[in-house]
Amino acid sequence: MRGALLLLLVCIALPAWTQERILHHDVDVRVLADGRLDVTERIEVRAEGRTFRHGLVRDFPVRYRDPQGDVVVTEVQVQDVRRDGRVEPWRIERAGDVLRLSTGDAGHLKTPSQPVYMLHYRTTRQPLFGETQDVLSLDAIGADQAVPVEQGSVTVTLPRAVAVDTLHAHGVTGAAGRDFHVALSAAGTARWTLARPLQPHEGLHVRLAFPKGVIAPPTLRQRSLWWMHDHAGLLVALTGLLLLAGYCVVRWRRVRQPQVLGAVPDLHEPPPGFSPAGLRYLRRMRYDARCFAADLLASAVDDHLCILRQPQGTRTGWRIQRTHEGAHTLPTMEQRAQLSALLPEPHDAVDLRSREHTRIAQACKAHETALRRRFVPALFRAHGGSILGALAIAIPSAAVALRLAWHSPALMATLLAVVLMVPMLLAFALLVRAPTAEGRQLLAHAEALRRYLVGSAHAGRRLEGNPDVPPLDARRYLRLLPYAVALDAEDAWTKGFAARVGPQRAVEAVAGVPWYRGLVVTDLARFSRSMGDSLTARIAATARPKKKRHAAKSARS
Repeated sequence: MRGALLLLLVCIALPAWTQERILHHDVDVRVLADGRLDVTERIEVRAEGRTFRHGLVRDFPVRYRDPQGDVVVTEVQVQDVRRDGRVEPWRIERAGDVLRLSTGDAGHLKTPSQPVYMLHYRTTRQPLFGETQDVLSLDAIGADQAVPVEQGSVTVTLPRAVAVDTLHAHGVTGAAGRDFHVALSAAGTARWTLARPLQPHEGLHVRLAFPKGVIAPPTLRQRSLWWMHDHAGLLVALTGLLLLAGYCVVRWRRVRQPQVLGAVPDLHEPPPGFSPAGLRYLRRMRYDARCFAADLLASAVDDHLCILRQPQGTRTGWRIQRTHEGAHTLPTMEQRAQLSALLPEPHDAVDLRSREHTRIAQACKAHETALRRRFVPALFRAHGGSILGALAIAIPSAAVALRLAWHSPALMATLLAVVLMVPMLLAFALLVRAPTAEGRQLLAHAEALRRYLVGSAHAGRRLEGNPDVPPLDARRYLRLLPYAVALDAEDAWTKGFAARVGPQRAVEAVAGVPWYRGLVVTDLARFSRSMGDSLTARIAATARPKKKRHAAKSARS
């Protein structure tokens, strides 16, 4: 009976006896005269193949806040790692605010075993320098281990002897415990010894205050170097941002310098062979929905389309109907591409509604492609080489900056500097586009035409009788209205026409145009805005519908 009871007690106690743990964790810290720490850790473990499978894993905190609240990033330089007196393979990696040292290789430790590890490393920026005394505060036995620590000690040795009454030693075990003994020596040594085992993820934090002058405070040069080290990513990002800005300005001035138009003569007719969208595309050097609206209106004026506006609930609907075949008779390739993609068949029609998104988007794409083929690079160039040069500055500097700043206190500032590169690149890509010699001539013609369209609102009846200015009647007003829409001058052009013939006669002249049906024209200014702003907004909304609308449509289907 006694034998069975003894066997049962042994079986109950066996798991605790064979539990993986750290048998001894002794830390020897030598404070060097320049403030660096030379640390040797002796760690004896009980390995059972669970926590200690390949070797020991030790975390070293490398980021903390000083008494002023500033973030300090320390450096840890591993000098030597040994197991049972023999050199042990090791690797180190950053994991958040700690450096993780992993010992061993792919092989497993012998189980059960009791290997003894010796870790030798140096660390910087640990002492805190005060006005009357300096302090060393560190997690000597870290709380990173998932196993208990049976016995442990921490010894801190200052560079020279110090009177015992000038030393003040403190410490914390676990959350707020003081389960340790402290011994101070006039030789400048303080020793903390655990009075009880540490539970898993409990550590020993020690703090030793000593007189000033024992270690040399950092010089201004050293502090500057530390600051540059902590903010290396930010410095790289700011340098990249400045280089990018300088490069963009220099390249923009070199590319855009020949664009000065000089004195432009007064011109009252559009350049032959160029559609309204072509003039807008050249002025802006990019495509938008107003390009599509202007050429659509021009095709209607040329009697290829009919624009119908009808009430649809609380909104006004748009319907575009082709009146007859013969798209090849349109004067420009971009107009022909637009009409063929939007209304490929005679008497075909399309509503500017979200359900026609695909057709309208394809027509916009065909229209833009035709304009790009005609204008780039014949009339203006995008200067892709300059854009690639800007990217060659932005991308490497951003990558290096983020890599350096990923665990630094300047991460957010570095991210802001990197983000600022994006709008700079986008603005440069737009501004660096420049017209060719032929493009500058066409651009000068477009500017002269726009000046005439805008000036008509201010000249009014004073232009009457001028032999150099064609008479402004309803036919001329409607013929140039697409160009006014393209050049953002439809309001001024309409006011000029109304001032020339009178508001009532202007409305009567426009009300009977054959290419417009639906809502009765009672206000000419409102009519011109609908042909410009309203038509442009409807095309943009239809060609690029909101994602929510697509999601709802998919859900219903």
